[in-house]
Parts: sequence; structure tokens; C-alpha cells
Amino acid sequence: MEIQTDCEVMKLNFNPAKYKTQAGAAKAFHKALCKFAKEVYGQVPDVEIHLHSPEQSKERGYGPSWRVSWEAGPFEWGIYASQQVLNYEAGWYTEPYYSFDVCFAK
Repeated sequence: MEIQTDCEVMKLNFNPAKYKTQAGAAKAFHKALCKFAKEVYGQVPDVEIHLHSPEQSKERGYGPSWRVSWEAGPFEWGIYASQQVLNYEAGWYTEPYYSFDVCFAK
């Protein structure tokens, strides 16, 4: 899929329609985002990109949803991604918490 931001088009090997659960979608999105960050920006994904389970998100004071965070990504990438990464038929969608993270919600 392509995520259009103000700065660029992010080309990710991710198709939200393939995932029926929030967990599956968040994990696959995280993997695709890590690959993109490494190949395009030369970043170390284990340092720059984080995947948090609902329990981990709740422990950090956020809502209990799967979260993918990338603070070193393109400007406001999370806002743009949240408008394009969804699967309403499966009962989940995404929303940003800040401009650099995406929450997978029901």
C-alpha cells in the first residue's frame, strides 16, 4: 500500500484487507514499517519503531489498543496512515494518538 503524506509517498508491503484482527494487522504493519524505515532511511528499526500490545499501551497510560510508534518518521506520518490503514469489514480501524503513532482500534 502507499501512504501519502505531505512530504512523500510511503510504499509499504502491507494490505489492511488481509487482516481480520487488530493484533494481526498491527504486527504486520509494524513489520512493513520496519522494513521501510531500514531500506529508505537507513534507520535501525529495533531502536526507532515500537509495537505495543494493549496491555503495554495501558501500562503506559494510553488506551488498551495495539500501537505502532515511529517518532523519527516523516512529518505527521501517523495521521496520514490512520486515515488509510483500516478494515471496517473485519471490525477494526486505526487512529493516531500523536502524529507519530497509530492505534489499532475497534
